[in-house]
Amino acid sequence: MKLFHVSCRPLIVPFISLAMLSPLAIADDEGWFEDFNVSFNGFVRAEIAGSTSGEENPNNQGGNYYNNQSISRQAYLPPALNPVSGVGSLLGLGGAGAWGTTPLPFADTIRRGDYIKTTSNDFNYAVVRTEIEMNMQFNYEWRFIARLRGMFDPEIYDAFDAKDVADYQGGLDSGPHANPALYEGTPSYFDYLADQGGNPNPLEWTGKNYQVYFPTFLLEYASGDLSLRLGNQQIAWGQAIFFRVFDTPNGLDLRRHSLLDRGLEEFSDKRVPMLSLRATYQVSGNVLADAYVGRFQPSVFGNPNTPYNIIPTQFTVHDAYESGGYDDKISAGFRLKGDYGQWGWQASFVSRYATEGTFAWTKSGVNKPLTGLVGNVINTAYNVKLPANSVACPVYDPAICRLYDNSGEAMANTSFSVNPGGIYSAEEWFKYAAEARLDAIGGLNAAITEFDATPDVYASVGGNVGETAAQLNTFFLAAGGSMRGHIERTYHRENDFALGASYVNESDNNFLNQLIFNLEVQYTPERTFTNPTLSSQAIKEDEYTVALVVDKWHRFFKELPGTYIVFQALTKNRSDLVGRHLSGYGRVGLEDLASGDTTTVKNEKTGNASYIVFGFLQPTANKIFEIELATLIDLDGGVLFQPGLRWNPGKGLTVEAFYNHVDGSAWGDNPTTNMVSSLDFADELALRVTMQF
Repeated sequence: MKLFHVSCRPLIVPFISLAMLSPLAIADDEGWFEDFNVSFNGFVRAEIAGSTSGEENPNNQGGNYYNNQSISRQAYLPPALNPVSGVGSLLGLGGAGAWGTTPLPFADTIRRGDYIKTTSNDFNYAVVRTEIEMNMQFNYEWRFIARLRGMFDPEIYDAFDAKDVADYQGGLDSGPHANPALYEGTPSYFDYLADQGGNPNPLEWTGKNYQVYFPTFLLEYASGDLSLRLGNQQIAWGQAIFFRVFDTPNGLDLRRHSLLDRGLEEFSDKRVPMLSLRATYQVSGNVLADAYVGRFQPSVFGNPNTPYNIIPTQFTVHDAYESGGYDDKISAGFRLKGDYGQWGWQASFVSRYATEGTFAWTKSGVNKPLTGLVGNVINTAYNVKLPANSVACPVYDPAICRLYDNSGEAMANTSFSVNPGGIYSAEEWFKYAAEARLDAIGGLNAAITEFDATPDVYASVGGNVGETAAQLNTFFLAAGGSMRGHIERTYHRENDFALGASYVNESDNNFLNQLIFNLEVQYTPERTFTNPTLSSQAIKEDEYTVALVVDKWHRFFKELPGTYIVFQALTKNRSDLVGRHLSGYGRVGLEDLASGDTTTVKNEKTGNASYIVFGFLQPTANKIFEIELATLIDLDGGVLFQPGLRWNPGKGLTVEAFYNHVDGSAWGDNPTTNMVSSLDFADELALRVTMQF
């Protein structure tokens, strides 16, 4: 905790000094300090989540599906090395046709776990956190609010260490465009580092196992019907559990417990604070206007090899937040909200950069040549080719001309790198494409057609499963083990329109009386999505989201306090709850195909992504205990079920326990048609012990 003390001392000491001033000495002052008052509150909490499934996160190196499987690989003659070009004849290879036509005398059986240590964890999550809030009231109109949050992870996990693969393929090299702190050592649980090494979140200080930041640090002015807030802040326009329709100003921070925290807390702990100016104005007794303008800050995903990481670690991610100039972009929006008796309405417009961003293939920048027997064949053939744009090769033909001096330089200009901890077999490629909702065949073809260096090293477009698998295994053998894929995260502006209507039901039936209905609709023209092929040509389509929320407090038993109950339903026509385009849904891995099948892996999902949420909170008679439930159901076959119990023994102590049961195969034949299956590994029992002060 020493780091926490050092980071906070310059701010906390003046706060404490001001708090110790005598109120009587200030009360006679006028102007800014005529009603000066300062107060503090906070808490310390220990949080832990133990795995009950015995499963590791398959997106991490230690939990990879293929660590303990032996897979056969066969190398084939690249079609470009056929006798027509003359190169095949020169090497004595012969053969022609598509990938998979001419086998080379090189094959092996690969077991990923011979290179990558398989991990075993009893705990998914362990954090000690503290939070201190200061409210400094200068006078009737002005006040300053600061909330400081500190997190410490004791690192009790069995985790991947890049040093363990230092002896394979020259060790793990993240390249010049990705941050080596995230890939070339042990996992970083809290750092968010863009490609140029900076932290995109101001007022945040992080390391591998600690995080200190200000979710709130603002100056507020309130006079009459006008309120202004300037500083780092979260803007909560939505109140739905799991769903976000109006709640678009802030991104989400998924570094800690992903989406698996206590569901009924909504996103209060997840919204990424934003440097912004927010203004609210009571236009009339019935209408409120709310507007903001702020610095764009994206959502934060879990880092590679951390417990809830959702991006397969066979990818190296280059986050272009700084290099792309997004760090000086502005987001802005306004909302009007009216209430007229039983009826209410709201409308909003937000012009922003979408916080999730999109991902596409990018150059690796890793200069490592192909290696081993197959790699040397390709390297030799590459060296025999004529330099492009030379007298002997005035028109570039990848069969006989080369763009670079050697295959290492060529590989640096493809979206792949010769590295351990990548993809080792075609089976792994197809399986993880399906898991990530990507197009296995189209993805390889996009990486070939969009980078000149890729066909330069004899890669070529494949039309079906068999050709794609033959090419993949050939190049994994040529790499001497595995290849890593390199993708870039970029951001795109969009305009979000939202309308909502609410109605408070009045009825003689006690249960139906005071039911609150909220209908919310969001429409975004030409929203930008990651292409399932990871092509730089992102998908742009109009998207709508429709949500219905029904909730109320109802007293079922005279002996007990009222029960809070909520029902929600939501449908989206283009993407899932985390922004993945639905055209990537429903795909299957290579082992799921019929034997000998060489057809294209087609999308099996049709229609919208639709979800249902149900939750309730029931205090006991003395409110010492609270029983709760939150569920998220994906109608295509996934269920997140979260029962919980809270104990309030008094004296500022609270003990909470909740269980996350995740089933991505509750019904249906293909779990990749639902969103919940991406968290299928995360069955866990969570415990939180909080002491308030």
